[in-house]
Amino acid sequence: MEEKHFLIPDKLEIIQNDDYFKFGTDSVLLANYVKVKNNDKIIDLGSGSGVIPLLLAYKNNPKKVYGLELQKPLVKMSKRSVALNNLEGKIEIIKGDIKNAMEIFEDNEFDTVVTNPPYRPVNNGKVTQNKYKAIARHEIEIDIENIIKNTVRLLKAGGSFYLVHLIKRLPQIIFSLKENKIEPKEMRLIQARKNKAPDRFLLKATLDGNPGFEVENNIVEFKEKTNEYTDEIKKIYGVD
Repeated sequence: MEEKHFLIPDKLEIIQNDDYFKFGTDSVLLANYVKVKNNDKIIDLGSGSGVIPLLLAYKNNPKKVYGLELQKPLVKMSKRSVALNNLEGKIEIIKGDIKNAMEIFEDNEFDTVVTNPPYRPVNNGKVTQNKYKAIARHEIEIDIENIIKNTVRLLKAGGSFYLVHLIKRLPQIIFSLKENKIEPKEMRLIQARKNKAPDRFLLKATLDGNPGFEVENNIVEFKEKTNEYTDEIKKIYGVD
């Protein structure tokens, strides 16, 4: 069933459908983590329902935010969300495969690349029969190494790469980044509650960047023993 959902109360809406993978907190946290300069050219790889382009374009002043998405129904739906918010001048959603991104875009075209990729290898965990959700959750169409390799081609020298992923895959991701000359620079860990160990991370890396790495304070999603968001999460969502 299709529904409209506010990303920012009474300001920014998104169209979602139960038949497809619906965005979660991780995408919102990632969009908030990205540092956007005026007139930046940004691309979100695997943009799904368009949540990250919508938030980046609405909250900042980029030159353009592109969303590259493989699944045609999600492309159509996210384009409607862009039109719903009158953001056609700042966002362009394109149907395409990340593996073939260089057939669509120029080398070194973007200031920033963003991705909330599938978290799990195909052989890790049960793969749902819903093909749209399966592609979003598991590395069926592309894995993190191939995303990183294409990011190198898309980014300008000194450009930034932002992603959110599972902590258990952090060593593999750090290795792949450094192997492709994308230097990890900043990270925040995400934990559900203060008494729970972090299980996800937000990471910023720079193409051809100098060594140097900082770990910022952890993000805690919920107040202890409740399902109420912490003050930081409420602020990110624009909720009092």
